[in-house]
Amino acid sequence: MIQMLQPGESSLSKVELQDTKDFREQLDKARWIDLFDPEPGEEKFVEQALGVNIPSHEEMTEISESSRLFMEGDTIYLSCWLLCYETAIPQNASVTFIITPKHFISIRYSDHHSFRIFRSAQRGIRHHRFRSSDGALLEVLEAAVGHIASTLRLIEQDLNNLSLTIFGEQTSQKAVAKKMGLKRIVQRLGKRNSLVANLRESAVSLSALTPFLIENAREWMNSDLKLRYQILVQDIESLREYDGQLTSEIGFLLDSTVGLIGYEQNQSMKILSVAALLIAFI
Repeated sequence: MIQMLQPGESSLSKVELQDTKDFREQLDKARWIDLFDPEPGEEKFVEQALGVNIPSHEEMTEISESSRLFMEGDTIYLSCWLLCYETAIPQNASVTFIITPKHFISIRYSDHHSFRIFRSAQRGIRHHRFRSSDGALLEVLEAAVGHIASTLRLIEQDLNNLSLTIFGEQTSQKAVAKKMGLKRIVQRLGKRNSLVANLRESAVSLSALTPFLIENAREWMNSDLKLRYQILVQDIESLREYDGQLTSEIGFLLDSTVGLIGYEQNQSMKILSVAALLIAFI
């Protein structure tokens, strides 16, 4: 599927591939071309129309940084990991950005929050419509970083609730812990740990991508946007510290819960041992 965003617009619009002069002109004028699970014909058409190389799905999942961040002439190729919710525990999927002084092209094979919000014309950024390719990319990156931050905050709130459940002394809190069961608490902490790890991987990839872009696009990057890109770098570093704190908290809660499970099992064994002795003397 091909989606496009023209200069001055604020949301993506789905378009049908047409091998016509009018469509090629629309494609050339577009500030952002989004290829979502593209067909081979769509990839080839965009390559020929804009003079870029569209990486394959396999190439997008390369691990080495040199394969994920590189330049060809004035064209910058960037790949990062973004969270998608297509599995029970959200997993990361690779997304590739191709940025030139004129165009911003995104290639992805899964849906992500940072793209979904640009499909609505009612979203809150209408007051500064896209005017440049680097401005469109910046909005996507800011949305991705904002989503990581909001997800981490939700995890922190959940960990606070679990902490009260595990260590709470009030009758109501003990009742909640008993109803939930320590095993389910361990499972919940394990899921939160996996989610934080995926968010960390995403933040790490963005922390490498953004400085690379700033350095290699400095000659044509909009000077008004450069400061926002630099602030974005600082925000990403803050998120990496934040997820480190949450990882430590999850580890502490997990160790405490496992310790409580061991304590309960020891108490049960003591009761059974006493009961066995009493039965033996009867």
